[in-house]
Amino acid sequence: MGTRKVEIERFDQALEKIRSQFPSLRMDVRREHPSVHAIADIPAQPGLDFNVSINLQNLDELHLNVGKNFWVEWFPCRKQEVFDDCIEAVTGVISGEYRIVERYLFGKADSAVLERPNGRGGWQRVRAWGALGCLIPGPRAQKVLQNRSGAILGNSPNS
Repeated sequence: MGTRKVEIERFDQALEKIRSQFPSLRMDVRREHPSVHAIADIPAQPGLDFNVSINLQNLDELHLNVGKNFWVEWFPCRKQEVFDDCIEAVTGVISGEYRIVERYLFGKADSAVLERPNGRGGWQRVRAWGALGCLIPGPRAQKVLQNRSGAILGNSPNS
């Protein structure tokens, strides 16, 4: 069995792709972090309605955090299809093409779903996050997190 390496090049490629689509996007990139191999924090700013974070963990996992409640990962990021799916999701969130639907029980987020347009006027699940609270039955409040001012940042992912 071979030794896995830290996929820092993939992290750098991810940042390059994001910067090429959103050249005015402000990012705070740190290579020294106590919990992850590398992290790029993207604060809410003109053109972006909420915080986004991308990080590299466990050698080959690219993680996406959006707002306070959404966290998903793609691995192994060395596989091109996995990498492309991650970049499409990140740029979709930043551009406002994608959205996150958060669900709350008793005021606390217990699940969230990343969705993209399905081409028929609806939405298709891309990734989901859930806490143990999502197993408790009961009515849920729902909040949609979607960047409404992404066009200000520059190009959309489809241009």
